[in-house]
Amino acid sequence: MTLPPGTGATTICGMSENDQYADISPFYDLEFDSFEDDLELYLGYVQIVGGPVLELGCGTGRLLEPIANAGVDIVGLDNSESMIALARQRIQGGNHLDRISLGQGDMRDLSNLYDTAFRLVFVAINSFLHLESRDDQLAALREVRKVLDRDGILVIDVFNPTPETLSRMDDRYAFDAEWELDSGSSVQRFSNRQIDPIDQIVTTRLFYDLVDQHGNLTRRSTSYQMRYVHRFELELLLMHAGFEIEGAYGSYSLDPISADSEHLIVVAHRTANPGED
Repeated sequence: MTLPPGTGATTICGMSENDQYADISPFYDLEFDSFEDDLELYLGYVQIVGGPVLELGCGTGRLLEPIANAGVDIVGLDNSESMIALARQRIQGGNHLDRISLGQGDMRDLSNLYDTAFRLVFVAINSFLHLESRDDQLAALREVRKVLDRDGILVIDVFNPTPETLSRMDDRYAFDAEWELDSGSSVQRFSNRQIDPIDQIVTTRLFYDLVDQHGNLTRRSTSYQMRYVHRFELELLLMHAGFEIEGAYGSYSLDPISADSEHLIVVAHRTANPGED
């Protein structure tokens, strides 16, 4: 494996020009640290195909240690320097530090990982949608194919962009949550999303208000764009990138996708190129 296990953040494909999570990364795990709904899905596939494993868009590394605990090597890649720094902090002192590698880089260029044949590659919780154009999404899928073992699988988890879901998101300011910190301070999050249905772009603005024990308020904010995809568009992208669709599902229990499904989870295998065994 190209990256030495457990060494912390190693640059794979260059620095991110604009780290959209730099100002808000300390608050990211307030929402996602205890989220485990998808863990059994990935552990189940690990039991089937084994390792090594590659997570693209690993964020603060929520899934890295549980998968390493299953006895496989895993590489986590994210283009945010601040998120990789938090992931490095998370895994320090873990039981299986030697099985985890971290890298900062772009999923559209996995050339530093070409010497590894991953048995499982996955992109969790909408990370794939941070690729803001069809060409970028297709480029990333083609890179995944280059590092995926011939018997490996790819899993992509995005939201299901039904008309009702997009309507609920569009042009509304929302109070999302409030968290109490050990210091006695509190954090409130507000959000606004704008939908561009022509280019299939969601522009998200997040506002984090930190209120200290004395009532002083400090606001941090960021904005980013995601390009949402519908089921058959995602399947077609995968087919063009050299994949065969195993199935499209609507939940982490792999229930059939329906109009009411919140998730769009697509599982795919490599197709054989002429001349391949």
